[in-house]
Amino acid sequence: MDRREGADRNQVIMKHPALTKRVRTHYEGRAFSPRLVDGLCEEIERRTRPDGVEIAKGWKIPVEQVLEVFEPVEQAPRPAILHPAPAAILALSFGYRLDSPFARLPEDRCAGPNNEALAEMTRRCHALFPEAWVGVQHEVGVALAETDEPEDTLSPELITPPRDWNTSQVLAYFVEHLPRYAFAGNRCVIVVSHLHHYGRAEILLSRDGLEAFPAPKEVPAYADYDPGEAQPRFRSPWEYLVNDFLALCKASAAPRTPAIDPPPYFAAAR
Repeated sequence: MDRREGADRNQVIMKHPALTKRVRTHYEGRAFSPRLVDGLCEEIERRTRPDGVEIAKGWKIPVEQVLEVFEPVEQAPRPAILHPAPAAILALSFGYRLDSPFARLPEDRCAGPNNEALAEMTRRCHALFPEAWVGVQHEVGVALAETDEPEDTLSPELITPPRDWNTSQVLAYFVEHLPRYAFAGNRCVIVVSHLHHYGRAEILLSRDGLEAFPAPKEVPAYADYDPGEAQPRFRSPWEYLVNDFLALCKASAAPRTPAIDPPPYFAAAR
């Protein structure tokens, strides 16, 4: 970066002092560690240009647009039993494992410890709200089916196909299939997810007019990472934090050309 470009970047940061502050408030409200959030904010400042934040080579998001995406999140305590009861329980997977280095198809995936924990959370939520409609992502469905205990059996009304979908696509599939009768009394849903994943799901569901809640406090939250995960972004909180930031930016951006996913562009380790 030459001296002039550095000066332009500093002017943008001074013009938008709320940029990193907004991102920091958002992610600390979602229970990411301050140390990791500091690292993300440093990356954002380093990639801020006069025409936006460069999230991939040649792809910039206007600063004003980033400010709109990262609304402050209140770190409120998880609710007790909801009143009224939720209309649906939606479970999002968190990565997957592969039994073999030659496994390539989605059908070859194993649930792994992350999704086994999320399946147990789903069972506990269903025990609290047995009338709720249940939809789960494929890998959570695999974990639910692997139980040997009859009392733990849960048959969701919907399991997503085994496809490489992002969070936005999975939630859109859920919303498309939610039965209207389930929402006769309210539009509340419980989202079963990894602790760091929940905030993104809540933002996306609110755009569809649904009021999302995390699993109630009677159900222990899950916040671990699995080093044996097939996908790097689910192996560590830093990798996931960077991925989450990029995903929210991409979801807000207008379609771009060429329509090819950019290679990883942020620092790979923290």
